[in-house]
Amino acid sequence: MFTFELPEIGEGVVEGEIVRWLVKEGDVITPDQPLCEVMTDKATVEISTPRGGLVQKLHGEEGDVIAVHTPLADINESGAGAAPAKAPAPVAAAPVAAAPVAAPVAAAPAPVVTPAPAVPRSGKTLATPAIRSHARSMGVDIEAIAGSGKAGRVTRSDIDAAAHAAPSAPADTTPHLKAPTALPAPAVSPLAVRADQHIKIIGLRRKIAEQMVKSYRTAPHFTYVDEVDATELVALRSSLKAAAAARGVKLTYLPFIMKALVLAFTEFPTINALIDEESFTLTARGEVNIGIATDSPQGLYVPVIKNVESKSILELAAEIADVTGRTRAGRPQLSDLKGGTFTVTSVGNIGGRFATPIINHPEVAILGVNQIHDRPMVINGEVVARKMMYLSPSFDHRVIDGAVAARFVSALKAILENPTSLLLELR
Repeated sequence: MFTFELPEIGEGVVEGEIVRWLVKEGDVITPDQPLCEVMTDKATVEISTPRGGLVQKLHGEEGDVIAVHTPLADINESGAGAAPAKAPAPVAAAPVAAAPVAAPVAAAPAPVVTPAPAVPRSGKTLATPAIRSHARSMGVDIEAIAGSGKAGRVTRSDIDAAAHAAPSAPADTTPHLKAPTALPAPAVSPLAVRADQHIKIIGLRRKIAEQMVKSYRTAPHFTYVDEVDATELVALRSSLKAAAAARGVKLTYLPFIMKALVLAFTEFPTINALIDEESFTLTARGEVNIGIATDSPQGLYVPVIKNVESKSILELAAEIADVTGRTRAGRPQLSDLKGGTFTVTSVGNIGGRFATPIINHPEVAILGVNQIHDRPMVINGEVVARKMMYLSPSFDHRVIDGAVAARFVSALKAILENPTSLLLELR
């Protein structure tokens, strides 16, 4: 009997949470086959077995946090053809980050590619643990894929092709008899009682919860709301959309807001800042690295756009589409999720007028961007329709006073209401 223990996953990592078992007791497994997914503070990793055999016992349940070198599985090597042992190979999957919810930013659609037809196989599908993880993240049944690699091994391109294929349903040529007149369906109360559902909070959702609690307990939050007349901003974006599209870039409002933040930070540097709890020191950052809270099927991530101050609006638009697209597809790099100095969260395309976002600690502020909507406003004594939008930033009251926050939002509002000044910011 071979007892496989949780290996050392990375430097400084002493424990991990079992997010998902990929095998069950009684399964016959082969060397290098993934056993489970384990989440640490740094990443979600896939743990593979170094030996094959019969899975006699699994130690722990999904959601359990276990220490490195704790038993994971008992493998009866006589239960199947044992193969020579190999070193365990944890494979990094999607990195972890937690922050407030934001509406997804659309990425350019992938081209449709028809995959190679699947062929029957008598043995196990050949694929690395990373490719198997990629197949699960894309919702592809890897057992139905005909591998194009050496010896029939499934490759990443095989998975991507299958994920983006659009299979057409065969025509229904079966003759149908005319159905008899249907009897009235029995009345069903729309308020029928349903059974309770018990959902265990594990994985990324647990990490988000821990981060939110830490932030809210550590920093005394306050939110300041102001409305912005976005009529000129809407017009400017509309006038530039075609030129951006000609270069293959989808132009959203976020690049304009990010460049406006850069200008506002020059006057209010302590808002683009990080706080060190141990030394209780505030560091006003020279770089402007803005995190974009991004909703994804895997959970909530905050990919960071680095050095916003040195990039044009068009460059920012392209980078936002790239990094948020990869994040929603479950393929962010760990470097994408580090180094933020300020966060923007937007739910404008979902609805609502304003929110009270939670700060992405150790940052000291976060900007909530909300829906742009038509409202009657009084301009020069006349009632006219204008494009109005609320900004709802939250601040750490330990280091940012209410008056400073109000002046910062007023400065940001003035820039967004006169956005042509942003065109002067070529970098």
